[in-house]
Amino acid sequence: MNRLTLAAVLAATCGTGPWEVAAQTRPPIYEREVFTYPAFDRRDPFQPLHLDTRAGPRFDDLALVGVLYTPQLGSVAILIDRTTGRRYRARERDNIGAARVLQIRTEEVDFVITSFGVSRRETLRVRRERGTGA
Repeated sequence: MNRLTLAAVLAATCGTGPWEVAAQTRPPIYEREVFTYPAFDRRDPFQPLHLDTRAGPRFDDLALVGVLYTPQLGSVAILIDRTTGRRYRARERDNIGAARVLQIRTEEVDFVITSFGVSRRETLRVRRERGTGA
């Protein structure tokens, strides 16, 4: 109804009939808006957190079992997830869950843990069991 009223007003001012003006008006064009998200090693914010399979172990569940220290070739830290028993080998700059290995020394490993945009630094030390003589 609004188009016909508009067409009648335009026809009266332009001197053409309302049906001619109505035939000349075009329907609106709708275009789909596309959203893209550049991941760049970041989690997709539209996916639920509890379904993230890349999450890995919690840092609090990790224990440093040993260090293969070779500064020339790149040292390796050996960690174990105490809840699942799974072992991890990590070099400097590797990620294990939310933790990133900063530096590997002979008896300890420095990590940066990032959770919800907040980073903190933690150090894990090799725990020697009593009676091993080490």
